[in-house]
Amino acid sequence: MDDYFNAGMRLYLDRMVDWEGVLGLHRGGAVDVAAEVESFRLVLETAAGLAKSFERPAREHWTEEARLTADGGAEPPPHIQDAYAKLREAGLVSLPVSETYGGAALPLLLNGMVLEMISRADTSLMTIIGLQTGAAGDIEKYGSEEIRRAILPRFVSGEIQACMDLTEPHAGSDLGRIATRATDLGGDRVKVDGQKIFITNGGAEAHLVLARDADTYDESKGTTNGLSLILVLAHHADGSRNGTRVARLERKLGIHGSPTCEVVFEGAAGVRLGEKGKGFRAMLDLMNNARLGVAAQALGLAEAAFHEASVYAHQREQFGQPIVKQPLVATMLVKMAVNIEAVRALCYHTYEIVDVNVARERALAEGSLSDAERAAHAATLERDVVRARLLTPLCKYFATEVCHDITRDAMQILGGVGYTMDSDVPKLHADSLIMTVYEGTSEIQASFALKEMGKGALAVVFEKARAELGAMASDPRRAALGRRVLGMISRVEESTKVLFSDISYALLRAKLLAEMVIDVLASTELLRQAGVVAARLDVAESYILRREIEGDAMARRIEENVAGRADRDARVLALLGAGRA
Repeated sequence: MDDYFNAGMRLYLDRMVDWEGVLGLHRGGAVDVAAEVESFRLVLETAAGLAKSFERPAREHWTEEARLTADGGAEPPPHIQDAYAKLREAGLVSLPVSETYGGAALPLLLNGMVLEMISRADTSLMTIIGLQTGAAGDIEKYGSEEIRRAILPRFVSGEIQACMDLTEPHAGSDLGRIATRATDLGGDRVKVDGQKIFITNGGAEAHLVLARDADTYDESKGTTNGLSLILVLAHHADGSRNGTRVARLERKLGIHGSPTCEVVFEGAAGVRLGEKGKGFRAMLDLMNNARLGVAAQALGLAEAAFHEASVYAHQREQFGQPIVKQPLVATMLVKMAVNIEAVRALCYHTYEIVDVNVARERALAEGSLSDAERAAHAATLERDVVRARLLTPLCKYFATEVCHDITRDAMQILGGVGYTMDSDVPKLHADSLIMTVYEGTSEIQASFALKEMGKGALAVVFEKARAELGAMASDPRRAALGRRVLGMISRVEESTKVLFSDISYALLRAKLLAEMVIDVLASTELLRQAGVVAARLDVAESYILRREIEGDAMARRIEENVAGRADRDARVLALLGAGRA
């Protein structure tokens, strides 16, 4: 259990987060911080114990696929159903839902830790639990009070599950091409007709469907205007199907236990969440939650792969000693471990910002603050919303790319054993491959981050980073590393001058810029950790010294390869026949 509830989690639970500030805003007054933290610890310890018990069944039944059901639905294999039932019995489903609707109001940071643990054990199971959390959050934010009271307790109890119905055959990231139609039936009631594909957990009871309003259908086509977010339950109150059916299941390279479905809506009765025609904004909230969820998923999976590789390297002997004694193997393991901690630093920091934002929004809405307090919180909230909008796609990008690399390196450490299905590592690697793709590819995340940087978010996050680095001056070693990070900031800023003078070139180099910004922010947070636990300074130093050199190379690639790059790429593709039948 201690291995699942790891030292990084305990560091943030016990020492890194200002719980008094966060919970005081969230609860609207004084809180017993020690009691709250102990209740959080109990949740995490319970989740760790359960997750660890899921690990062996998940590996042993990894090849088992989800299946269609006789009534037009879909369900995961038995081992996942059993694990879900245990989580449901322990009250570990939809944890962030507020107490008003029977939830635990668990901060998103701690919920992310729970998702991380579950993913480490069974990545397919995590997709189900993660979607439950995101959908419940959108219903709580955008649903009417009647809908919240009718649906959310069923989410919290685990009685019903959820899915997000977004992608269509001709509408992936281009949401302007959504063709599913929502026709008004009076009030918030609508009927939905259309086809959705690649729907994770598409056999769930609760579907959050992004659909185009029928009365503005033609004029809004090609745009994200005129889209509404619709809650569709798969069954009527009498148990009959509500115009929804799973037409087929996808056969996938990994995450076999997670049902990935084509879902057809044929006159399905639903209820609009939020304002008519404003569903794109509501869906963005759900997508951002999902992206942080995938980051947690990738972090858990990376932990699993690192654990397998580390155990093997200490047990496997070659030339009279464990292979961990081989310098190249040892340095691979160090890089894997440090990258996991860098991902954790960025993700936990982002979750913490989002938790504070939610708490501030609640405090401002309740109206109990003085005018001075209201002005201060409003200004800080405005700044931190900007930070969260940039950090969210960076978390998804960083965590999933690192997860792919770590699972691949774990296979290398296991050698030939790592290529056989008798080992767990190739299963983990196969599961990792989807993570850089779903909820927006790495390229989409880098493009989103670039867009936020262009709107001023980069200056906001760097202002905060500079302040945090400046506060480290009293510790000579941290201060020296902090100066290196400040140099990394300067290189990013110089590179942006080149990039933002030519938007097409900026788009071409968005991934390089994203990685440079990630390195700054992860390094800053690792140094902040080292101010709390001195031994972690070695982790920060390992990451900073390696990534500083990488950052120099990326900056040179951006700055020295501007002229004619796009034209040359086009000529190379034409010369080498790319795109020809």
